Amino acid sequence: MATQEPAAPPAGRVAEPPARPGVRGRAHADPLPPTSAGLHEEVARIMAKAGEHDADVLVIGSGPGGYVAAIRAAQLGGRVICVERSPKEWGGVCLNWGCIPTKAMIASVERLHAARTAAKLGVLTGEVGYDFARIMERKEKIVSTLRGGVQSLLKSNHVRMIVGRARLTGRNTVEVAGEDGSRQSFNAANIIIATGSAPVIPPVPGLEGEGIWTSDNAVTATSVPETMLLIGAGAVGLEFAYVFNGLGTRCTVVEMMDEVLPLADSDVAAELRKSLSRQGIEFRLSSTVARVERRESGLAATLTTPKGEEVVECQVILVGAGRRPVTADLGLEAAGVEVDRRGITVNERMQTNVPGIYAIGDVTGKLLLAHLASHQGIVAAENAMGHEARMDYRAVPSPVFTEPELSTVGLSEKEARETGYDVVVGRFPFRPLGKSMAIDQQEGLVKIVSERKYGEILGVHIVGPHASDLIHEGVAAIKLEATVEELMTMIHAHPSLAEAVLEASLDVRGQAIHKPRA
Repeated sequence: MATQEPAAPPAGRVAEPPARPGVRGRAHADPLPPTSAGLHEEVARIMAKAGEHDADVLVIGSGPGGYVAAIRAAQLGGRVICVERSPKEWGGVCLNWGCIPTKAMIASVERLHAARTAAKLGVLTGEVGYDFARIMERKEKIVSTLRGGVQSLLKSNHVRMIVGRARLTGRNTVEVAGEDGSRQSFNAANIIIATGSAPVIPPVPGLEGEGIWTSDNAVTATSVPETMLLIGAGAVGLEFAYVFNGLGTRCTVVEMMDEVLPLADSDVAAELRKSLSRQGIEFRLSSTVARVERRESGLAATLTTPKGEEVVECQVILVGAGRRPVTADLGLEAAGVEVDRRGITVNERMQTNVPGIYAIGDVTGKLLLAHLASHQGIVAAENAMGHEARMDYRAVPSPVFTEPELSTVGLSEKEARETGYDVVVGRFPFRPLGKSMAIDQQEGLVKIVSERKYGEILGVHIVGPHASDLIHEGVAAIKLEATVEELMTMIHAHPSLAEAVLEASLDVRGQAIHKPRA
């Protein structure tokens, strides 16, 4: 088939590049106005301004927010510098200490459990055990491979990579102190702060010294403790409880709220807690650690519980009670950047109060999620490069990678009711699904929170097999402002786990096919 060539531009005009497909929620910069001489005055102005700076965008931090922001700014034609404090930390906390190493450890525990229960599926394995050193070697290989991958991506996008500790010395200036004591100063048209967060140790008497772990210690452990107390039943606490319980550690989780995962929908949180309890993990809800003492046998933590004081002896206490933004020694005062108790304050364009300075990821104190930081990085980079982009926090998935997994997006039932919606809810368990039976993973359920009159989907909450994958149907539904009727009329493959999402949407209207009537 013949293709039509684009028409030549009129004399004296420069051909415009073909229009890029629009992306919903993100407007791109308007075409630059041509001059009669065939040159873009705006381009000439930008080029002249570029000569004043060492970079169009300088990114402080190379985590999932920082390196993505650097690449996006480079894609848009920017001269980009990315500063990382250590040569061993490209990829940030997520890659080196958080998301990736924990998922590698979780995968080993999942395989161990699958091997131990394989006889149910007619697979005979003999005696099954594990080699913790090999588990950690595999984890480290994955981390080092991905760390190199981040550096390769930055290099291929012509991002200048610098190792050292960055500090703002003014509105457009950054000083980088190298590990060898050298100092370099850079002038940047725009600065994106992506310094992440660090674990918090609560001020509990005795909660310090040997045997007190953070997540950093857990992913670099050299042996498996016999007993462990975990402070905090958020994602960090639950994931490490799942890992070490699966390796034989007797785990007790202490949570000050009355349910695990306090920010999640209470129905799916309770379902996950019950499942983990059946695996052998003990929970102390509505409880706190009052003090920690050292004994010959190890550590002794005194808990304040609804039933009074309780002493739990353990070898290790893992603190997963929260994280704080890394803002110290960044020179924020010198640049006039505002910080509140949560972190650096930003608007929907990821701008701070200082023009040209942006902040993304954990350092902003919003949801501490790697994928959210990445999207914030894209938004910040596009705005820094003269485009128009804004954040939309309505459809951010929050996964917990235990077994079963839990993942949520949108409003919980409680949040929806408190917001004033006339709420109607649909639920469907995985247990009756043919696919769940076939893979021997029947625990959990899907819950959909909807507005009654128009059927708008407000929240989707899943606990069960592959919840972190299934949740994206809910993410799309909320992002596109879909209704339950639209989910109800979507054809879902059979047999599949996604059928639980279909049945939950049908249940919102009382039409679930595979749910017995009361």
